[in-house]
Amino acid sequence: MMFAIVDEMIKTQEKFAELKKLYFFEHVIFSYQWWFLIFVTVFVWIVWAILVDKKNLNRILLVGLFTSLTAVVLDDIGLSLVFWFYPYQIAFFTNQLYSVDIAIIPVFYMLLYQYRTTWVSYLLTLVLLLLFAVIVAEPLFAKMDIYMLIRWEHLYSIPFYMLIGIFVKWLVDRLVKNNDTF
Repeated sequence: MMFAIVDEMIKTQEKFAELKKLYFFEHVIFSYQWWFLIFVTVFVWIVWAILVDKKNLNRILLVGLFTSLTAVVLDDIGLSLVFWFYPYQIAFFTNQLYSVDIAIIPVFYMLLYQYRTTWVSYLLTLVLLLLFAVIVAEPLFAKMDIYMLIRWEHLYSIPFYMLIGIFVKWLVDRLVKNNDTF
Protein backbone atom coordinates (compact mmCIF):
# COMPACT_ATOMS: atom_id res chain seq x y z
CA MET A 1 0.00 0.00 0.00
CA MET A 2 2.72 2.47 0.94
CA PHE A 3 4.62 1.80 -2.26
CA ALA A 4 1.60 2.75 -4.37
CA ILE A 5 1.57 6.16 -2.66
CA VAL A 6 5.32 6.58 -3.15
CA ASP A 7 4.91 5.58 -6.79
CA GLU A 8 2.18 8.21 -7.20
CA MET A 9 4.37 10.85 -5.54
CA ILE A 10 7.24 10.05 -7.92
CA LYS A 11 4.94 10.28 -10.94
CA THR A 12 3.56 13.59 -9.68
CA GLN A 13 7.09 14.90 -9.12
CA GLU A 14 8.12 13.81 -12.63
CA LYS A 15 5.06 15.53 -14.12
CA PHE A 16 5.79 18.70 -12.12
CA ALA A 17 9.42 18.70 -13.30
CA GLU A 18 8.30 18.22 -16.90
CA LEU A 19 5.74 21.06 -16.68
CA LYS A 20 8.23 23.32 -14.92
CA LYS A 21 10.84 22.79 -17.66
CA LEU A 22 8.26 23.36 -20.40
CA TYR A 23 7.00 26.53 -18.71
CA PHE A 24 10.55 27.80 -18.19
CA PHE A 25 11.57 27.46 -21.83
CA GLU A 26 8.27 28.78 -23.19
CA HIS A 27 7.62 31.67 -20.78
CA VAL A 28 10.50 32.40 -18.41
CA ILE A 29 13.87 32.37 -20.12
CA PHE A 30 14.75 35.80 -21.55
CA SER A 31 11.56 37.36 -20.12
CA TYR A 32 11.96 40.72 -18.39
CA GLN A 33 11.50 38.93 -15.05
CA TRP A 34 14.33 36.53 -15.87
CA TRP A 35 16.63 39.40 -16.88
CA PHE A 36 15.63 41.29 -13.73
CA LEU A 37 16.61 38.31 -11.55
CA ILE A 38 19.93 37.94 -13.37
CA PHE A 39 20.63 41.66 -13.00
CA VAL A 40 19.69 41.85 -9.31
CA THR A 41 21.74 38.76 -8.47
CA VAL A 42 24.87 40.06 -10.19
CA PHE A 43 24.34 43.67 -9.05
CA VAL A 44 24.04 42.95 -5.32
CA TRP A 45 27.20 40.82 -5.37
CA ILE A 46 29.12 43.54 -7.25
CA VAL A 47 27.95 46.12 -4.69
CA TRP A 48 28.99 43.78 -1.90
CA ALA A 49 32.44 43.20 -3.46
CA ILE A 50 32.99 46.95 -3.66
CA LEU A 51 31.74 47.74 -0.14
CA VAL A 52 32.86 44.74 1.92
CA ASP A 53 35.45 45.38 4.60
CA LYS A 54 38.23 42.99 3.56
CA LYS A 55 39.80 43.15 7.05
CA ASN A 56 36.69 41.57 8.56
CA LEU A 57 35.89 39.28 5.64
CA ASN A 58 35.72 36.07 7.70
CA ARG A 59 33.07 37.30 10.11
CA ILE A 60 31.10 39.04 7.34
CA LEU A 61 31.13 35.85 5.25
CA LEU A 62 29.88 33.94 8.31
CA VAL A 63 26.91 36.29 8.45
CA GLY A 64 26.30 35.64 4.75
CA LEU A 65 26.60 31.88 5.17
CA PHE A 66 24.21 31.71 8.12
CA THR A 67 21.61 34.04 6.58
CA SER A 68 21.76 32.27 3.23
CA LEU A 69 21.40 28.82 4.79
CA THR A 70 18.49 30.04 6.89
CA ALA A 71 16.82 31.66 3.87
CA VAL A 72 17.20 28.48 1.80
CA VAL A 73 15.74 26.29 4.56
CA LEU A 74 12.82 28.65 5.29
CA ASP A 75 12.14 29.06 1.57
CA ASP A 76 12.09 25.29 1.15
CA ILE A 77 9.64 24.95 4.04
CA GLY A 78 7.38 27.67 2.60
CA LEU A 79 7.42 26.05 -0.84
CA SER A 80 6.77 22.58 0.61
CA LEU A 81 3.79 23.89 2.57
CA VAL A 82 2.57 25.74 -0.55
CA PHE A 83 2.68 29.14 1.18
CA TRP A 84 4.14 30.68 -1.98
CA PHE A 85 5.41 29.81 -5.44
CA TYR A 86 7.95 31.29 -7.85
CA PRO A 87 6.74 31.29 -11.47
CA TYR A 88 9.98 33.00 -12.58
CA GLN A 89 13.45 31.79 -11.70
CA ILE A 90 16.91 31.91 -13.22
CA ALA A 91 16.98 28.13 -13.84
CA PHE A 92 14.24 25.57 -14.42
CA PHE A 93 15.75 22.88 -12.20
CA THR A 94 15.13 24.63 -8.89
CA ASN A 95 12.01 25.53 -6.98
CA GLN A 96 13.60 28.19 -4.80
CA LEU A 97 14.28 31.80 -5.65
CA TYR A 98 18.05 31.69 -5.30
CA SER A 99 18.37 35.30 -6.42
CA VAL A 100 16.86 36.18 -3.06
CA ASP A 101 18.15 33.30 -0.93
CA ILE A 102 21.82 33.41 -1.96
CA ALA A 103 22.18 36.99 -3.17
CA ILE A 104 19.79 39.64 -1.86
CA ILE A 105 19.24 38.34 1.68
CA PRO A 106 22.84 37.47 2.57
CA VAL A 107 24.26 40.64 0.99
CA PHE A 108 21.84 42.90 2.87
CA TYR A 109 22.52 41.15 6.19
CA MET A 110 26.30 41.19 5.60
CA LEU A 111 26.32 44.91 4.85
CA LEU A 112 24.04 45.54 7.82
CA TYR A 113 26.43 43.61 10.07
CA GLN A 114 29.44 45.44 8.66
CA TYR A 115 28.06 48.97 8.98
CA ARG A 116 25.98 48.72 12.16
CA THR A 117 28.17 47.41 14.94
CA THR A 118 26.18 48.43 18.04
CA TRP A 119 23.01 46.55 18.85
CA VAL A 120 20.87 49.70 18.87
CA SER A 121 21.97 50.93 15.44
CA TYR A 122 21.85 47.36 14.10
CA LEU A 123 18.28 46.79 15.29
CA LEU A 124 17.03 50.18 14.07
CA THR A 125 18.50 49.60 10.63
CA LEU A 126 17.22 46.02 10.61
CA VAL A 127 13.68 47.29 11.24
CA LEU A 128 14.03 49.77 8.36
CA LEU A 129 15.36 47.07 6.03
CA LEU A 130 12.66 44.56 6.91
CA LEU A 131 9.96 47.20 6.44
CA PHE A 132 11.47 47.97 3.04
CA ALA A 133 11.43 44.24 2.26
CA VAL A 134 7.76 43.70 3.16
CA ILE A 135 6.38 47.04 1.94
CA VAL A 136 8.44 47.53 -1.24
CA ALA A 137 10.56 44.54 -2.32
CA GLU A 138 8.18 41.62 -1.76
CA PRO A 139 5.18 43.45 -3.29
CA LEU A 140 7.37 44.45 -6.26
CA PHE A 141 8.38 40.83 -6.82
CA ALA A 142 4.70 39.85 -6.53
CA LYS A 143 3.64 42.60 -8.97
CA MET A 144 6.24 41.29 -11.43
CA ASP A 145 4.81 37.76 -10.97
CA ILE A 146 8.15 36.50 -9.67
CA TYR A 147 6.70 35.81 -6.22
CA MET A 148 3.19 34.38 -5.91
CA LEU A 149 1.56 34.38 -2.48
CA ILE A 150 -0.74 31.42 -1.90
CA ARG A 151 -1.20 31.05 1.86
CA TRP A 152 1.08 33.85 2.98
CA GLU A 153 0.98 37.60 3.48
CA HIS A 154 3.95 39.94 3.17
CA LEU A 155 3.62 41.00 6.80
CA TYR A 156 4.12 37.40 7.95
CA SER A 157 7.76 37.76 6.87
CA ILE A 158 8.53 40.47 9.45
CA PRO A 159 9.26 38.22 12.46
CA PHE A 160 11.38 35.90 10.31
CA TYR A 161 13.54 38.73 8.94
CA MET A 162 13.86 40.12 12.46
CA LEU A 163 14.74 36.81 14.11
CA ILE A 164 17.27 35.95 11.40
CA GLY A 165 18.97 39.30 11.91
CA ILE A 166 19.04 39.05 15.70
CA PHE A 167 20.16 35.43 15.81
CA VAL A 168 22.90 35.80 13.20
CA LYS A 169 24.38 38.93 14.81
CA TRP A 170 24.30 37.27 18.23
CA LEU A 171 25.86 34.06 16.89
CA VAL A 172 28.63 35.70 14.86
CA ASP A 173 29.46 38.17 17.65
CA ARG A 174 29.70 35.25 20.05
CA LEU A 175 31.89 33.21 17.68
CA VAL A 176 34.16 36.21 17.10
CA LYS A 177 34.43 36.90 20.83
CA ASN A 178 35.40 33.30 21.60
CA ASN A 179 37.77 32.78 18.66
CA ASP A 180 40.85 34.77 17.68
CA THR A 181 40.80 33.65 14.01
CA PHE A 182 38.00 36.08 13.19
